[in-house]
Amino acid sequence: MQLSLFCDYRFHLKTSSFYTKYDALFLAVEAAWEKIPRPARSGRLGYGELTFLKALIYKNAQSIKSIPELLRDLESRPVLCEMIGFTPGQLPDSSRFYVFLAQTHNSEIQAIHHAAVQILIDDNIVSLDLLIADSKPVMANTKHNNPKNPNRSLDKTKKIPRNPHVTFSYYSYLKQPTSKKKNFSYFWGYRTHALISQEGIPLVEITKPNNIDDATIAKMLLKKLKRVYGQKKGRIFVADAAYDKRWLYDFLVKEMKAQPFIPINRRYKEPHELFAENGHPICAAGLKMKYNGISPKDGRNRKKFRCPIKTASKKEQAQLPEQCPVNHKHFYQDKCYGCTAYVVPDDIRAEVPRQSKFFADTYAKRTEVERYFSRMGDREVEQTTHFRYRSIRNQMTIAHLTLALTAVAAALVLKQPEKIRCFRSFADAA
Repeated sequence: MQLSLFCDYRFHLKTSSFYTKYDALFLAVEAAWEKIPRPARSGRLGYGELTFLKALIYKNAQSIKSIPELLRDLESRPVLCEMIGFTPGQLPDSSRFYVFLAQTHNSEIQAIHHAAVQILIDDNIVSLDLLIADSKPVMANTKHNNPKNPNRSLDKTKKIPRNPHVTFSYYSYLKQPTSKKKNFSYFWGYRTHALISQEGIPLVEITKPNNIDDATIAKMLLKKLKRVYGQKKGRIFVADAAYDKRWLYDFLVKEMKAQPFIPINRRYKEPHELFAENGHPICAAGLKMKYNGISPKDGRNRKKFRCPIKTASKKEQAQLPEQCPVNHKHFYQDKCYGCTAYVVPDDIRAEVPRQSKFFADTYAKRTEVERYFSRMGDREVEQTTHFRYRSIRNQMTIAHLTLALTAVAAALVLKQPEKIRCFRSFADAA
């Protein structure tokens, strides 16, 4: 990057972690930018696309909420202006940023994101062995999201002025300590979806209206992942119960050659009288049998369950009777092994070993995506000040790109791979 001769750039880098941080981020985005071939464009001279992209990355990294606030911040930081590529005192009008967001194709920014991730993959910083999916709401810029608005519309069939793509859905619900009633919070807007690696790095992302279910978006993201990074057999896909759809299991196993780790969504299953709610068989004594592994036979994988009294841990034994309530012969005779039951799964969804310790340990890694979206929460993810759908998609893609560039800057520019998730402090001195 070119800087003014009147600016002692190296002095600022040595004395300020703030400038060190953004120097590393801008070097990271330049490295990703150079990997993307783009045709020559004619037109009047001015600040280039990379300059505006750097400024918006800075806006996300600093949690600046609007373009006017960004310009006010840059006016007070002439050194940073030159690092970005602006001339101090000659900043572009705010409309130029809105034009950049509205006219830039989302695929162009995504290509930079994918290039940054590929840099991390090539240097063995990020692996593609485990994929974690989740989504987060993005509230539209409309008065109908104001709960104090007496004319707020809650009609999901209505089109919101200036926001033709927004849809109506629930944001979250809170369980009340004194009541079983669920209090839902509704909003107009979108959802940003992402597949992240086990290291907490976003691999692919997309922002869609929030009335599209998570499983449908997950299939789109998996296809994009395969197209961008290639196919790999044996990947593990981890997601919550919102992704519990039979057709998604078929797609994961048959087309992606992946292993799904998704818990059962109780709303999609009717309980059977011979089984507990979690799919465990009920023994003759009315006790829920305990999972005991997979038993292959005749080309089929059967789930094996045993007597809960015989297989209980010390903690579980306190909740169970000492002897079989019905005095079953298998409890006392022969090897005193207790009753055994086998369940033959009828589809891929049922074959997932949800009762195993391996499933529990693997599914526990899903918390990484919650931490990821928590980091994005400071980057204006839960609301937007824009109206055009393309602008909102570009805003969200730049937010994901900023976190991917943080990993590149920390691991490869500053040689601190242990700080790839420290989006605020990765440039601080140890």
